[in-house]
Amino acid sequence: MPATTKPSGINDVSPRLSRIGGILGEEHIAVLLSSVGTRLNRGATAYYRTAWNLSMVEWRLLIVLKDTEFLNVGELSEAADLDKAAVSRSLALLEERKLVSVEQTRTRGRAAIAKLTAEGRELSEKLLRVSLEREALLFKYFTPADKEHLNVLLRQLTRALAGPDWDY
Repeated sequence: MPATTKPSGINDVSPRLSRIGGILGEEHIAVLLSSVGTRLNRGATAYYRTAWNLSMVEWRLLIVLKDTEFLNVGELSEAADLDKAAVSRSLALLEERKLVSVEQTRTRGRAAIAKLTAEGRELSEKLLRVSLEREALLFKYFTPADKEHLNVLLRQLTRALAGPDWDY
């Protein structure tokens, strides 16, 4: 009986890899990149929700506020790369948990100023340590040069996306 051969194509991809980007990810780097980002976000979302009862927006706000005395909602939105509505909603939740304080100010227009409470600062320090541990785990098979090269390429991509071709 003749030996059967596998047709080339999707069966050549290991089952584990085929889930990240699928077939399209093999031919379209944007699909692969988007799928990797989705996988990272999904894993981080599940972890921080389970371990800390935090959304990714709340996590980002706590990490950004960690190194500042205070920021208004617009500044915080820009620093965390989030829309202002999401920032406002998450600040209200973090304020309920006594992790941030939000004050209305007249010296900076009608801006709401957010800053970490002592409890929020303590939590943000823990979150930063954990996130760096998770990042180290993600890159454990990368050489330092590979990691730096990836960083350079992602920053190049970020600059390209800031151009007028991507305004729509």
